[in-house]
Amino acid sequence: MNYDDKLIKEINQRFTKKNNTLYWVRVAYQRYSKQLNVFFEYAKIGTATRSEQIGSYVESEKNRMPELAKRIKRETNVSVELGDFE
Repeated sequence: MNYDDKLIKEINQRFTKKNNTLYWVRVAYQRYSKQLNVFFEYAKIGTATRSEQIGSYVESEKNRMPELAKRIKRETNVSVELGDFE
């Protein structure tokens, strides 16, 4: 099992499908640490968003993040936000 598979398994475990709750995954690039961090985010409608870091990738993998985002969406049915990687 590779790192992407473990990440998808983690998302599936956290995606509990509660009523009136929004779920999504966000990939953010930190230019100072040169790292891509993956966050699982959720919010019950009308409350603050909660964010938990569930993974990280090195800067050299940022070109494959759109492909990973499509795979996450396909296999978990959770939408993915890609941060600004420029």
